Amino acid sequence: MYIQQQEAVMKLRPIKYALGQIDVVPGRPDINVPRIIKESIAAAKCGVNVIVFPEMCVSGYLLGDKFNSNGFALDIMRYNHMIVAVLAAYNIVVIFGSFAVDTTKVNENGRYRKYNAAFVAQKGRLIANDVGLSHAIKTLFPNYRIFDDARYFFCLRKYAMETKRKLKALLKPFTVTINGQCVKLGVMLCEDMWDIDYAQKPARILKKNGADILINLSASNWSWQKNRKRHEVVRDLIRQVQLPMLYVNNVGCQNNGKNFIPFDGSSTMYNACGQIVHICNMYQDKVVDVTLEDSLPEVQVPVVDDVAQMYLAIKQDTLGYFRTTLPQYAKKIVIGLSGGMDSALSAAFFVRLFGADRVILVNMPYKDYNSTETRGIAKTIAENLGVTDYRVVSIDAMVDADASTNGVAEGTSQHKSIQATMRLKVLATIASKVGGTFICNANKTEIAFGYGTLLGDLRGYFAPWMDALKGEVYQLADYMNRVVYGRTVIPEECFTIEPMDELVKGGSGVVRKDPFDYGHVHTIGYHDAMVRSLTELQKEPEWFLEQYMAGTLEKTMLLPEGKIAELFSTPEAFILDLKEKMGMFIGAIHKRVQSVPGAHFSRASFGWDFREYLQVVASDNQELAPYYSLRFKELEAELLTA
Repeated sequence: MYIQQQEAVMKLRPIKYALGQIDVVPGRPDINVPRIIKESIAAAKCGVNVIVFPEMCVSGYLLGDKFNSNGFALDIMRYNHMIVAVLAAYNIVVIFGSFAVDTTKVNENGRYRKYNAAFVAQKGRLIANDVGLSHAIKTLFPNYRIFDDARYFFCLRKYAMETKRKLKALLKPFTVTINGQCVKLGVMLCEDMWDIDYAQKPARILKKNGADILINLSASNWSWQKNRKRHEVVRDLIRQVQLPMLYVNNVGCQNNGKNFIPFDGSSTMYNACGQIVHICNMYQDKVVDVTLEDSLPEVQVPVVDDVAQMYLAIKQDTLGYFRTTLPQYAKKIVIGLSGGMDSALSAAFFVRLFGADRVILVNMPYKDYNSTETRGIAKTIAENLGVTDYRVVSIDAMVDADASTNGVAEGTSQHKSIQATMRLKVLATIASKVGGTFICNANKTEIAFGYGTLLGDLRGYFAPWMDALKGEVYQLADYMNRVVYGRTVIPEECFTIEPMDELVKGGSGVVRKDPFDYGHVHTIGYHDAMVRSLTELQKEPEWFLEQYMAGTLEKTMLLPEGKIAELFSTPEAFILDLKEKMGMFIGAIHKRVQSVPGAHFSRASFGWDFREYLQVVASDNQELAPYYSLRFKELEAELLTA
């Protein structure tokens, strides 16, 4: 088998490829195309034979209904031709992702027909594939998470049905001449290699149709363990086709209006044995030259800690937000600093990104509700970070005036909301006066359970921790101290103090600790794991009961042994908490659909990734409650009567 795989490489003389891992600016072909042309010319002068750029590198991948604009489509057509024409004088094959437009036909929405496509150009002309198509058309469309290809584009599967041809007759390689030898390029687009759950297998078809190499143009966002999974998928694919493969991905950040999405690059060259012979650095905007030959040694994939990768993704998202949205407000970053972990992390993060002189930290106490301990921690954080614009703004008068006007008593939920709302007003006013923006410090666990005030601490311009569970916030804070700063900027007290909202009077006897079992730096919390199970794994309430009854809940949720017994002494207590938290989760949907734009890096983030609907009030008791399946009710009854 190994000898056969080597022969697949050795039958061609070495070819020098350039991996065009560039930062694609969404919606700006006027920026992207000059970059593509510039890099192609530079590569040609260095003796590169083939340069490959990412999927949708001309237009950008996440543009929403901008793709419906006929005027924009006509512009893209002109930019596509511009690349081909300008590079006519250079001896290089250029493969780039864009969308193709057929003005003689329409999509189902009545707009110009568009294809998510890859173009192969050489010496001033577009190379057609072996069946005469002037571009590769994406075969498999992802219809999940943030992806909406089918909303705007016509896939090769539909094209085959429309033209009454078989897919294998259309999915042909592109034949080019390089150094006197004919090379058949099997060009695919992103999802075409993730074919496990599809009936159609583009890579295998291209192999059968004579491809010498597979080239995959991608716009593939980073999420947890995504690259590890990709390497596994590609190795399995190569075992079947026995061809080398080139994977080129973009870097930068694109967005869908709610989720700011990181693209990590990690462009990779695989040999015909499935070994990685080159991999580009994550998030590095750079074109890299690699000569594919049989003697290339296998390289080891750099091991990057999960928390480090999460930090890099959030950093990319945040920089992307400030680059693409409201840049006039980015002069100053205003952060409400309570002394708790979420705001402490925000302070350290933004100082690192933009400098202490551009960050304003504001502590907003109300009477004696805020302890001297948390006030002291907030001041220490500002000092550790070198932030000189640290402000203490009392909200006593504002809260008391609003409460008095509206007849709201202290200790009520309405009084808590007034405090949060007044803090929002302080931050918004300061941001407006200094021409800046203010940050939402909320984390994913809080957002999941609605543990925040819609017009208070759940507002802001950007939410960097929107996709980070509370335990991950602690992990990021620890990483910030150990690695990013290399010293303690977030005090140890932030890690040890019990999380609390400080919205009730100190010493009143009211329990102030947050009502969740959070994770920490080295442990996973039950309610953090619950949020991950509900969102990323999309588990139903009955799943929790099934696992609890089987004694496998801790193992499947990766919890420490004994955690469930520690939290819940009886089945009744477990069910009570489950139903309480499910009620909070469903009840918070109206807050989530109005959420602030934020970072995206998990396998299901709130916004336009994990999609929800506003549930109706139950007709029997007029309360908003989760739907419990018949299976749930059966298991509940069994547990309670055991």
